[in-house]
Amino acid sequence: MSQAGFLLTAGYAGHDLNSFLLTLKRHDVQVVIDVRQNPISRKKGFSKSKLSTFLESNDVQYIHECALGVPKELRIKLKSGQYAIASYLNKFRKYLTSHTETLDRLYELALRKRCCLICVEQCSEECHRSIVAKIVASRNGHKVKVIHL
Repeated sequence: MSQAGFLLTAGYAGHDLNSFLLTLKRHDVQVVIDVRQNPISRKKGFSKSKLSTFLESNDVQYIHECALGVPKELRIKLKSGQYAIASYLNKFRKYLTSHTETLDRLYELALRKRCCLICVEQCSEECHRSIVAKIVASRNGHKVKVIHL
């Protein structure tokens, strides 16, 4: 399978650093794009500085794209029950319309390297990364294919 032209997505819930790295390596991931607005985690090793150091030491490039994370106000409304998951994802989709430059840059990177969007959520259908991936893949004739790990 060609390395480029694929945008994978993965959640790190249920993983430790080593099992997460094995998943990435099994799928030939070259670049991890962290799409958490605030890349901190209570899960050991998954905060930005430790995760980026660990990945880079294992030949996986790490990029944090804060603009592709869910704004705090949307997260709060989802957690409080003000938004159902469908509303939350629709609001996030609208939010992304103001970040076309970042989405275009991600599209171009995915054409050159095998990239994986990451955040904590295990289920891609309930995660904002699936929206990001779908929007990126829909650019310029659908030359990027999405795979949810």
